[in-house]
Amino acid sequence: MNRAPRVLGRDEIDELTARHEAEYDGITAGLMELENHPGRQLLEGGTLTGRTAEQWESGRRAIALLWGHREAYGAVLDRVRALRGRRGKPQRPELEELSFLLLGSAAELAARDVPIGQRALTDPALHVRRMSLTDLVADMAPAWSEVTAVVEAADAVWTRLVPTLDRVDAGIGAAEARIAELGGPDAVPEQTAALDRIRRRLETARTLVAGDPLALTSGDERRIGTVDVPAIETELNQVTEAVRHLLIVRGRFDERIGRLGAALEELAYQEGDTIRRRAHVLSRISDKRVPEVPLRAATLRERLGAVTVLGGEGDWVRVSRELSTLENDAEGARERLTATREHIEAPLARRDELRGLVQSYRAMAARGGHGEEAVLESLYSHAKELLWRAPCELEVAVRVVTSYQEAVIAAHRKDRPDDKGEQR
Repeated sequence: MNRAPRVLGRDEIDELTARHEAEYDGITAGLMELENHPGRQLLEGGTLTGRTAEQWESGRRAIALLWGHREAYGAVLDRVRALRGRRGKPQRPELEELSFLLLGSAAELAARDVPIGQRALTDPALHVRRMSLTDLVADMAPAWSEVTAVVEAADAVWTRLVPTLDRVDAGIGAAEARIAELGGPDAVPEQTAALDRIRRRLETARTLVAGDPLALTSGDERRIGTVDVPAIETELNQVTEAVRHLLIVRGRFDERIGRLGAALEELAYQEGDTIRRRAHVLSRISDKRVPEVPLRAATLRERLGAVTVLGGEGDWVRVSRELSTLENDAEGARERLTATREHIEAPLARRDELRGLVQSYRAMAARGGHGEEAVLESLYSHAKELLWRAPCELEVAVRVVTSYQEAVIAAHRKDRPDDKGEQR
């Protein structure tokens, strides 16, 4: 019979048995916790590659060792319970056997093949290892550390990176739902293609995270292998914003078409009124600098009709681009028409200004007693004739009025030689 290092007393046997049973329960609880650990389940159920595949293969062997050692530990305790349960006061042979089970190399591990090169001619092909319960636990410690380190490291990567990937995935789904509202992928091919590119890169990152998490233990969430995570999130935001904008375009389409139609009606009216105003000015003023009226309303209304058709077809990408351009062009046409009208009316305003100027200098001449002088009267009459005749030759009238001003000022200076004269 195998012998223990020493023979234990009954109380020592009961105490040590209780200690080993508690240890066994702890081993069982730890292994069950490992069995149910999310990281371990993902490793076991995934298609692993690279460093993770190598380390998990070693981890599987460690797990097998742990369960094998636990089974051997339990088998020893079963024998202890059976032997100790025979009688309340075990005899010497029973004490010796119980001591051996609790202290000696009583745990028998599964037989292993011994390679032929490592055994003598008469050695058995199978080797059965025997260990004490204490040595059995010590032998389990490295395997436990190895497998828990792999599981925890993989789980930490998944915990850190999977939410980021899920967030991007959810963003893609939300964008696809909005694209469906716009009529589907064919309605927004550019945004759909961008989403496809983002999804492919996301799947590349997800495959790496799922298959080789231990290659990603650096803690850098910005890059997953070759995938730049912030870059794809930025692109996704751009797609999302573009689709959101198109939904707004669709929602406000009728309002913008109505407002733009009213603006073009007003532009057409103002163009007609400006044409009439130009004709009036030209009937009163002879000035080659009076500009033509820019006519844009008709062309812009044709473009508005084309955009309305695009809206009916659901082509919101072109609607967005062309409606905005049309609104800008309509505003530009209105501003150009306003500026042109000011140029058209400027000669008439200048004529009226000259009329007032002539009358004021006529009054100045009269106050100075020069109202009847022939030269001044001649210039005045010529200026008045030009300014009150239709059409007025404005350039000629400007020169005559200037001559009249200078003549009145000169006459005023003759009467007051010390006076520096009045400024025009």
